[in-house]
Amino acid sequence: MESEIFDMHVREALIGDISIMAEYHRKMFEEIWAKKGEHLENVRAIEIEKAYTQKLESEMNCGTCKAWVIEDKGEIISSGAITFVSFVPTPYDVSSKIAYLHSIYTKESHRNRKCAQRIVRNAISYCRSHGVNTIILGASNAGKPIYEKIGFRSTPEMMRLFIEKNT
Repeated sequence: MESEIFDMHVREALIGDISIMAEYHRKMFEEIWAKKGEHLENVRAIEIEKAYTQKLESEMNCGTCKAWVIEDKGEIISSGAITFVSFVPTPYDVSSKIAYLHSIYTKESHRNRKCAQRIVRNAISYCRSHGVNTIILGASNAGKPIYEKIGFRSTPEMMRLFIEKNT
């Protein structure tokens, strides 16, 4: 099994990889919702995939998003990305550039081979070499142990609000 890990190739994602990354982004949410006993409507899943495609096309081209894929025998089996956002200086980090880690997904047939960990470590290395000192993410229950092993910690400071559309 250990040799299988090193046969897989990690590389920076290309524009041509966006369709598979968007598919994996959709599948990630379908699986997360299924594990919570909820169903993601097909129409909404398609909207998510399309919107993620547009996001990656725009942000990868202008450099505000970096992504990685892992290939096994020429097939992309795992992917993930970071998007750079501007926050305010804080006592923990006076820079305003923060990386938002997102869309880490590995095909079921290749899970438990440290693919997600390898993508996250590539993102951390990229951030370190580009002066980005803070990485944030939203983690599923399945993902939390992976991120915690790497050094991520939950924080009580963050909250969110979903603003409802006026109909």
